[in-house]
Amino acid sequence: RLESLNAELDDKVRERTLDLQKANNLITESIQSASAIQSAILPSIDIIKYEFSELVYIWEPRDIVGGDFYWVQQQKDWTALVVADCTGHGIPGAFMTLISSTILDRIASLNDLSQPDHLLDQLDKLLSQTFKLNRGDSTGFGLDCGVCCFSKKEGILRFAGAKSNLYQKVGDNVREMKGDKVSLGYDFKEHPIPFKVVETSLDEKSSFYMFSDGITDQIGGKKKLMYGKKRLMHQIQSSASVSKAIERIMKDLKSYQADNNRRDDLTLFGFSF
Repeated sequence: RLESLNAELDDKVRERTLDLQKANNLITESIQSASAIQSAILPSIDIIKYEFSELVYIWEPRDIVGGDFYWVQQQKDWTALVVADCTGHGIPGAFMTLISSTILDRIASLNDLSQPDHLLDQLDKLLSQTFKLNRGDSTGFGLDCGVCCFSKKEGILRFAGAKSNLYQKVGDNVREMKGDKVSLGYDFKEHPIPFKVVETSLDEKSSFYMFSDGITDQIGGKKKLMYGKKRLMHQIQSSASVSKAIERIMKDLKSYQADNNRRDDLTLFGFSF
């Protein structure tokens, strides 16, 4: 009798295990398909077309899909480059990247690309409309975002950020261009939002860096602390080129992380003119 019950229990366990494996396979296949769609919306950035002298970028979702994205568009003499970190990671974050990049495409078709503050303001406004937010409403969805607008013809780069910064290296010094302490989305806001714009001249001696907090917030080291901005800045300061800086940052981050789990999606951009 006992042997019969045990055999019956084993059969049920095997059956449930197979059911779970099938369900897991279906979910994984769906997420893999979502990954292909997300990758398709991320632009392949042509250095010559966008007039970069050097451009190196890393985009690594924590899971198969992620909440970080980048976007670039060119109109006349101006190019806009966006690096953004949407709510969360995984599938919810990936949906936010699709929504946000679609809205940016719409903004680019209606506006010039010389004013980064206008892009941020319009993105927030259209996100509010997408989520049907009225005065006093809020939602759990939004993003932090940095926007660089530049023109080689004008010799100008303008930056505005929503909880995102731009870093300019000149010689051994790194200048931090701070964005505003406001995120896009999440709640209803009055428009236009007066985002601060930082302007600098383009020259061959400068290089620029933007990154999501997936790098600085990564846990590691003996004390299990965050990687931090100071370590990242050191790698930039001590590197002779953009490609070397990105290589050194990623190598140092991997060593620092060691066997700790990846905490968040990771995006890192370095470029010069």
